[in-house]
Amino acid sequence: MELITPRLRLRPLTKNDWQLFKKLNQNPDVMAYVADIQAQQTLKSLFDERCTRWQKQTDAWLTLVIERVDTEECIGLHGFKSFSDKPNIAELGFMLCPTQQGYGFAFEASKAVIDYAFIHQGYDTLLATVTVGNNASEQLLNKLGFTVFQIIKQNYQIGEQIFDDLQLTLHNPHR
Repeated sequence: MELITPRLRLRPLTKNDWQLFKKLNQNPDVMAYVADIQAQQTLKSLFDERCTRWQKQTDAWLTLVIERVDTEECIGLHGFKSFSDKPNIAELGFMLCPTQQGYGFAFEASKAVIDYAFIHQGYDTLLATVTVGNNASEQLLNKLGFTVFQIIKQNYQIGEQIFDDLQLTLHNPHR
C-alpha cells in the first residue's frame, strides 16, 4: 500500500526507517508540543511496534513515511491510530522535519491520508489532538476542515510544563 500525490509518496514505515524515526522523535523543535524526548531504548521499542503490520480495529498506528518524489528524501511521518473499542473512529497524527515545513507538504500528505482513511478504510470520524500553542498544527487541521469539539484543561505535561489540549474532529463527507 502506498499513497501518491503530485509531490509526495507515502509508504508504510519499515525497519530501514529507524534513522528518520529517531531523528524526528529526538528533535526538540519537532517534539516541543508532542511529548518528552524518550531514551533511545524506549524509542526503539516504539519504532518496532510501529513497524508491525497494521490492522484496522486494533489499538495500533498505521505509520507512513512521507517521501518527496523529486528528491526521494524522507521528510516526515504521517498516519492514524485505530481504536479497538471505537471501530469507526481513528486519530490522525503527523511529524515533519523542520526544514520541510512551510512548503505545503503536511497539507498534501494529510489530504492523502484523510482520503485513504475515509474512502478506503471506511472511517466515519477522524480525531486529532493538538497541544495548545502548536499553532501550525492547529491551523493545518482547520484548513483541512477539522473543528474543535473540546478543550481539555491541564491535560498533558511536557517537561515541567502542563498544557491544555484541543481535540478536533472531522467527519467523513462521503457518508
